[in-house]
Amino acid sequence: MSIAKQAGKGVVSYLWRNVLEKIMGLIAMIFLARELSPYDFGLVSITEVLLYLISVFGTTGLSEFLLAYRKQDDDEIFNAAFWFNVIISIIITALFLVCVPLWSAWQKDDRIINIGFVAACIFIFSQLQTIPKTWMGKNLQFDKQVKVQAPFIVLVPIAKIAAVFAGWGVYSLIIPTLVFQPILTFLLYRKTDLKIRLNLHTHRWKEIYHFTKHLIGATIFTRITDYGDKFILARFVGIDKLGIYNMAFQLAELFTGQLVQVSNSVLSSVLPKYVDDKEVFYKHYINFLKAFSFIILPVLAIMFIAAKPIVLLLYGEKWIEAVLLLRILIVAAAFKALSSSYGCVMNSFHQNKKSFVVTAVYGPVHLAASAFGSMFGISGLAIAVTAVKIIFINWNIKQVMDTVSKPFVRWYKDIVPFFSVNLMLGIIVFVIAVLLQNMNTSLQIVVVASLFSILYVLSFRWMMKQQTANVAATIANTFPKLSPYFNKVFGI
Repeated sequence: MSIAKQAGKGVVSYLWRNVLEKIMGLIAMIFLARELSPYDFGLVSITEVLLYLISVFGTTGLSEFLLAYRKQDDDEIFNAAFWFNVIISIIITALFLVCVPLWSAWQKDDRIINIGFVAACIFIFSQLQTIPKTWMGKNLQFDKQVKVQAPFIVLVPIAKIAAVFAGWGVYSLIIPTLVFQPILTFLLYRKTDLKIRLNLHTHRWKEIYHFTKHLIGATIFTRITDYGDKFILARFVGIDKLGIYNMAFQLAELFTGQLVQVSNSVLSSVLPKYVDDKEVFYKHYINFLKAFSFIILPVLAIMFIAAKPIVLLLYGEKWIEAVLLLRILIVAAAFKALSSSYGCVMNSFHQNKKSFVVTAVYGPVHLAASAFGSMFGISGLAIAVTAVKIIFINWNIKQVMDTVSKPFVRWYKDIVPFFSVNLMLGIIVFVIAVLLQNMNTSLQIVVVASLFSILYVLSFRWMMKQQTANVAATIANTFPKLSPYFNKVFGI
């Protein structure tokens, strides 16, 4: 089977898994959001902030290192990475548990201590899963990983719903995950051919660290910025507002987050195979990005237009403040999604140091914007953060194009047509949606989605024939069984 077809199979496997995960997560969230308060969601989030900030110092870059590793001694390097991961994870967990009581006192809620202990246990098992997942990805065995994970994607949300109705309160958000994580970890190792030996191969740890050090540095700044704004929000606006912000953020990335995870998982395994020919590399990269834009942008446009009925239908009136936030964060999600393969490109060419520089500059600017924006409430913070992200994403794009020896404007020349169509249709359908705002919420969503979809298909059939042909070619190479249906709908 060709690499393209294996990649396509991987995308289908991961997409199926992530769609299932999102559907089950959304179902669970509908119940949890009605039974728990925004403060409960904010409480779990502020506890996780501490863990994620600490964990970055040792757990970053292992997957990237192993996927980009080109020597033939995979068995030894995976063993070395396993023990490196175990030791670092234990150290991080111990440090986190020492800090949790202080964090609890700082946030003035004793429940953070209990939540922190559960989060630490989940973290340990999550880190142990890194090695078998990476092994499967490196060997393009995406479907095997999905088959192991699929049952737990269903079981965990169901357990959360059961827990909240059993009166577990805020702990319903985390304890069900802890129950199933050890079982999932065991099954992932069982499905690989990895033979973990007691030899720690400590002489290889320096090699691992040499690759990961810039990724660690970059991720430190990324984590500080990603969770720093949440900390600022919790301290200056309130933990309940953080809960609303998190809900809007999760909804904004409901589809993009999962698709990005899918695409990056596959691209990280596939793109390094083309680094010896930059022209071929860029062809695969940009063709993927065009197809990705074609799929994700209309979904985000529909969510932007129908934000209010979506929030009311899923979560109820008490979450109405999330509507404006959702629309702002959808704009950020669009730019973030289309630049998400930045890391895959830079890691493929071992350009980690350059990506670190961007992140090191971005961190302080992001935090300053967060502090300034929070003066105007959660919407002000979201606007400030979105503006900064868009500016720095363009720096990311510039680095990608420099790496593949292409002019910066070439990226926009290739991608802007997809933005333009969605913007034009978005304005038209948004005006119509305003006229329908007194309609039943479910019906509003159906009308907006249907109208936008019809106009989108017609636009690409009649006005965007060249772009449609490019996407069709990518689909034909990657998903040959889907190709005839796509061609029929879009008139290819």
